[in-house]
Amino acid sequence: MIIKSAFLCTPAMRRLAHSKVKAGTMFAPLKNVLKSVTRLRARSSPLAEWAQNHSMTFNPMMGGAYALSGQWQGRPVRIQCLAPSRPFIQGMELMARADLGLSQVGNVVVMNRRLKDLLEAQSRALYSKYTDDLQTMAGVVPEEVRWLAMYRDAGWVGPDRRFWNQYAVLTDTPELARRWIDSETEQQLMAWSDSVITETPMMFMLQRGKTYMRMQVNRTGDADTALHAFGLFDRISQRAMEIAAR
Repeated sequence: MIIKSAFLCTPAMRRLAHSKVKAGTMFAPLKNVLKSVTRLRARSSPLAEWAQNHSMTFNPMMGGAYALSGQWQGRPVRIQCLAPSRPFIQGMELMARADLGLSQVGNVVVMNRRLKDLLEAQSRALYSKYTDDLQTMAGVVPEEVRWLAMYRDAGWVGPDRRFWNQYAVLTDTPELARRWIDSETEQQLMAWSDSVITETPMMFMLQRGKTYMRMQVNRTGDADTALHAFGLFDRISQRAMEIAAR
């Protein structure tokens, strides 16, 4: 009888052990997700703190991506770090947009000169291709390439040679550009961390009453560079509002 009882209990014990294994397996994906979220929060804590200090929400995502959204002086602002949408950006693309509701006339685009050189080469290649093929270039030329034809490469006395060697200021309103890129903005443009070099693609725009930013950042998450970019974008938005108020 003892042997028979033991024999009868064996399948039940096996089912119990099997159910424990299944339960552990079932919750494994959830544990992995929680671990991933914990790692994301730990890695992005300086960015989340900046967002909180500026009354914005911070949303970390997988793969090092994230988004911030909120209001800046009562105007909608959005900052995103995502997979690149431009062929000249590698790693991750840091983008920002603030709708300032300005009615001022004029457009300004600040970009590093290495990027301008790259876009000019692309422009020549596109022009040659579509001229040889007797095809129109309308609708196939990237917006950044069109800026080279629409705006002049402005310069003025004030910023030193290092600034003009590193940046190009494209504009249809040179006086607006000169006022927008004041000495404080110039200093911030020259104060990047060592992870940002002269070849790092970046551009800052004042167009149609809005400010924009696009730049390349390290895929693994360079918080120092991102925070400096946030501060610079905040500065150019503030400067645009100051000019409009005068």
